[in-house]
Amino acid sequence: MRPNSRGINLVSLLALSLSVTAWAQNPANLPNQVGPTMTATPFSVADKFDYRVVQSFGFRGFAGAGVGAAIGQKRDVPHEWGEGWGAYAIRYSASLGTNLTRQFSAFGLESLLHEDPRYFPSEEKGFTRRLRNALLQTVVARTDSGKETFAWARMGSAFAAGEFANVWQPPSTSTPGRGLTRGCIILGGDFAYNLLQEFVPFVRPRTLRHH
Repeated sequence: MRPNSRGINLVSLLALSLSVTAWAQNPANLPNQVGPTMTATPFSVADKFDYRVVQSFGFRGFAGAGVGAAIGQKRDVPHEWGEGWGAYAIRYSASLGTNLTRQFSAFGLESLLHEDPRYFPSEEKGFTRRLRNALLQTVVARTDSGKETFAWARMGSAFAAGEFANVWQPPSTSTPGRGLTRGCIILGGDFAYNLLQEFVPFVRPRTLRHH
């Protein structure tokens, strides 16, 4: 294993462990583990679409693609794309494509399953409890009726996007296993974004900035 690849592999392992742990439990029991959180008016289908557009073409979408491309460039993965600015542009485009696939598949599933895409910050005190809330809401979603459920749309769209990206990946990175890894990295990114919203209020959706 290359030394500079260990960090990203550890992130993948963390996200994969989170996913496997969630699936190993009874999904019906997961929502019961989430503590008190902030509330907001339920999203309409149009609101969900707007939210996913922002996730695609806002700061997270462009910056996330840039970080992903930079990591790939540093590791020379996939090696078929080579090095230099031209290779970086290809990797950046591939990262953007993966994110677009994820966001719009998430919108479709959230609309069909009546799940809210937002992260709801904790109303509890203490770093550990708030960290736990961010972790749990990676695999738990709020429904349009205000209840909590296993995050079928979030999980499904992450792994669907990871596998669909094989369409434009070269042979060395277009295997089902690589798609699974990409899905895990996407979920790891969701967890990181949850943490950011938990502790930095101004990055939250406007409907959840009142605390």
